This record gives sequence, C-alpha cells and structure tokens, in this order.
Amino acid sequence: MQPFGAFEPSTQIKRKIHWCHRLPANWLGKQVAQLLRKQVLNQATMPLDLTFDQVKLRCHLTDNVSERGYVFMPWRWDAIERQVMLDALPSEGVFIDIGANVGIYSAIAATHLNRLGTVVAIEPNPPVFERLKFNLESTREGLSEQPRIETIQTGVSDQAGSFDLFLDEDNLGASSLIGKNSESDKKQHSIQIPCQTLLQVIDDEKLSRVDVIKCDIEGSEDRALIPFLMEAPHHLLPHCFIFENNQDQWQGDLLEVLKERNYFQTHQTRLNYIYQLRQPIHFTSKARKVKNIVPAVS
Repeated sequence: MQPFGAFEPSTQIKRKIHWCHRLPANWLGKQVAQLLRKQVLNQATMPLDLTFDQVKLRCHLTDNVSERGYVFMPWRWDAIERQVMLDALPSEGVFIDIGANVGIYSAIAATHLNRLGTVVAIEPNPPVFERLKFNLESTREGLSEQPRIETIQTGVSDQAGSFDLFLDEDNLGASSLIGKNSESDKKQHSIQIPCQTLLQVIDDEKLSRVDVIKCDIEGSEDRALIPFLMEAPHHLLPHCFIFENNQDQWQGDLLEVLKERNYFQTHQTRLNYIYQLRQPIHFTSKARKVKNIVPAVS
C-alpha cells in the first residue's frame, strides 16, 4: 500500500473541503456543504489523503457515509459525541471503539492520548479493517506522543463464535450482524466473521481499566454491551458510553441495564445516546502519584 500523501488532493479540492469546515452549523451551512460535496465527488479521483489537525485519513468517500459526514460536515457529524469523548478521556486513558469503521473516532482519540494511553479499535469487515489499520498507523506516525494502538478484526457479541456479517455495499459502515428482511434485500450478501465478547477482548489485551467505550454496530449494541455491564468488575466500568440508538432492533433493555450499573443519560443526539457514571472513576495525570491508581495494562 502506498504511503500516506500519495493521494494528496489538488489545491482546488483541498480549498473546497476547507470551506466546508468553516461553514456555520445551520441550514445554510448544510446546503452549501452539500453543494461543495457534490463538486468534490464529481471532480476528484478517489481515494484522497486528507489531514484534519493531526488526524490522517485515506478517504474513499463514495462508499462510506461516516467518511462523507466527517469530511464535509464535521460540525454536524457526531460533533457532540466527539467532544464528550475527549472530555471523558484522560491523556493516559483507554478508549475502546466497537465497530470502528475506518477509524475516525479512534484516530481522534489517539491524537488526544500520550504514550501511556491506549486505543483498541475493533472492526470485523475485511476491507474496512484494512482502511482502519492504515488510518490509525498514519495518524500515529505523525504524533509526538504515540499511544498504544491495537486493531482487532473481529465482531463483538454476547458470545464467542462464528457469525454472519451482512454487508452493505453502498455504505460499508452499515454492515451488521442483523440481516435486513425487506423484499429489496433478499440478495443481501454476508460473510462469516469471528466474534468475541467484550470482556474477552479486554482480557486478551490485558487492560485493567477502560475510560470510554464507543459502540456503533448497527443494531447489535445490546448484544455487545449488556453482558459486559452485567459481568464486568467495577474497575473496568468506563466513565462514558457512546452508542448508536437502535432500540427498535435491540432484544435486551440496554438502557435499563445501564441504569442498574449507576449510569445516567447525559446526551441524546440525532443518532446516539451518551451515558456516564454518576460517580465516575477519574484517572488524571496528577493521580499517577496515588498508590491505588489503576494502570492501563495489567
């Protein structure tokens, strides 16, 4: 694979993307961004190597809604969620990204962490996983403080095993363990992927603390998070959960289980819930001097 920068966009394309990032977060900004997005998609040859602050992404844009949202409307795409993530994530903290897609959340988290911090990015879809690895490696190489980054090609569910991942070729980030049942989706393709429980992942990575968990797995959030919430010891409970609102597809009452473990809803955005501990475990740089501090790796 060619190194980052091999697909640098033209000055004109970079200028249009830069304009998108300076637009106001209102109706007019959305209309202008959509116009500029259309022009870029029509004029540019994919992929594009794009840098946003310290985040480096090789973007294909035509087959991933999340890429388009972050590139052309960052003030709209998960803006609250990303800010809450950074506020809840100490510089030496641990961020787990379940359904990491191409790594936008994980790359942003990596730029916030120091060499003692850890990012665990989990993505089962093979072509998306390759993009994830490339984006996180490219981002990490440019950081003066380089955190530990682990990319794991697996699904997360309520049990270990092999499961069908149903693919969405128009939006790679929408692939799911749950098949669609509409008439138009009868020919939906699937592949077999391995799955682990979240506690298994944490144990395999030898993590002894977690600060923020983001989970976006297209309707299977309950399967991934409920067993963890029911079984995890207190010291592994993250300060913050960010997860997609797919209640109509959940089989378990994820929100009730969160409340039982002393979480409360702090935000509900257009697509996501954010829950935080009522009495969070704080890990700050100053707390390193405290004897009972829990390290990131056991």
